[in-house]
Amino acid sequence: MDPIVVILFVGLAVIALVMVYTRTYLNIMGADEKCRTTWKVLDAALVRRGELVASLEATMAERGEHGREMLDALSSARVTVDAAEQPADKIVASQALTQTLREIFAVAERSTALMTNPDLVALMGQIAEAEKDLEQARRAYDEEVRGYNALVTSFPGNKIGGMRYRPRMSVRARRDGNGAGRELPWTRF
Repeated sequence: MDPIVVILFVGLAVIALVMVYTRTYLNIMGADEKCRTTWKVLDAALVRRGELVASLEATMAERGEHGREMLDALSSARVTVDAAEQPADKIVASQALTQTLREIFAVAERSTALMTNPDLVALMGQIAEAEKDLEQARRAYDEEVRGYNALVTSFPGNKIGGMRYRPRMSVRARRDGNGAGRELPWTRF
């Protein structure tokens, strides 16, 4: 075989490998950036809900017609979300806060004294809206994480970005133990 043809084939193979490497690496970087961006949106929704929960704590403490242990559990769950640094920790803490809110709203719905307070009802409605926004942000984040994880864990992405880029935890991975979300009890506010 002619040496020029061999050099040409080797050169084309090297160019093809460089193109695949570059495209895959850029796709991984883009997916990583999308994950970071959607995490910022999710984190902002968590902060907004935290502020509303703090207002709920203050409003319920003023009324004084409920169990102190419920307020302590709510306060503890909110502080845990605020104190979490890593996304995985925030996800777990946020889901614990959501569960605590479910329990408090269930108790509030049964209490006529709490449901006659217009400020409390309005605040519960705002928290319900914040939860809906948070759920949308969770879904968007999960979708981006799913695409990112597919790039990072499949060939050639696992070879190209394997050292720098690691799979991320999705929000649904820790939800209800099996990944299935439940309907929120406060959708009627």
